[in-house]
Amino acid sequence: MTDDPRGETGLHGIAFDDFVYRMCVTCIRLGTADRRSLRERGYSDAEIDLGTAELLARGFLEHTEEEDTWGVVPPRESFPQYLEVMEQRTALARASVYELDNQWRRAVGREALATLPDLDVLSSVPEVIERIVEMHRSARRRLWWALDASVVTRELLERAADDERLLALAEGVDVRLVLDTSVLAEPWALDRLERADAHGYAARVGNGVPFGVLVCDDESVLVDISAHDPDGYGSLALRREPARQAVTRLFEAIWALSTPFGLTSRALDARGEGPVAPLDDRDTKVLALLSIGASDKVIARQIGASVRTVERRIRYLMDHLGAATRFQAGVQAVRRGWV
Repeated sequence: MTDDPRGETGLHGIAFDDFVYRMCVTCIRLGTADRRSLRERGYSDAEIDLGTAELLARGFLEHTEEEDTWGVVPPRESFPQYLEVMEQRTALARASVYELDNQWRRAVGREALATLPDLDVLSSVPEVIERIVEMHRSARRRLWWALDASVVTRELLERAADDERLLALAEGVDVRLVLDTSVLAEPWALDRLERADAHGYAARVGNGVPFGVLVCDDESVLVDISAHDPDGYGSLALRREPARQAVTRLFEAIWALSTPFGLTSRALDARGEGPVAPLDDRDTKVLALLSIGASDKVIARQIGASVRTVERRIRYLMDHLGAATRFQAGVQAVRRGWV
């Protein structure tokens, strides 16, 4: 006789999870699950004992006063709670990969990967996001951040769009923000730039940011490589001074090659400064996007128009500004104070 109760049903691994899910759906359809009803649906007593015990442990069922009868927890309550637990366990497992791999290397006689007290290898996207949030909370002097089109960037800024407190900063911090042009297609991109300006932060748009970079005070820097590894494995948090200096200089080079972001008239109106260009908000936004090198497709998505409409508006604006190229139109608009 096996000590593992699953041995009675022969269910393990994914097959066991599938079995538990099927029984969960059956119980939901029953409303209130009882042994007789589950037997009628083809489950053996061993399967019922195993399945209900697991569903109770996962929070999908609850005990009732009647023997062999279980109440079904509303799925809107049970599923999010269970998924949150699983996400935490997944993040913990990913964060443990590096150390577990070293333990395996030592067990089989291989050389462990080098570790340093002032270097953290981040093993998952949730771990990178958590570290970025921590750096925002701890920053007191400066926080310089260059973002590429990475998994971390998308997930973090999508969350920040709904919860501005997530990336809150202390007053007086020198904040510089650079978004790569590849990020402009995201629906939250312009909002993030406009929020930065509203807080008095310096914001720019660059082309070809190699990977995410975050500089926090003179204490630590972070390198996000989740654009190259979707799991974020191998991203780094560094505190050693030479490494910090190198990453800081990389950010300074990215900053120098980036284009200042021009506010749209909508954002200026919200600040009570009024329009600065003899154009409507849509054309002002088109010019702002042109000035930072956005493509027609990106502009169309941001203003909610077709690519053909964007092309017509750009031709009109180029003629209006006496510009020979799209980029010149953006530059002329910036010089005139229109964006």
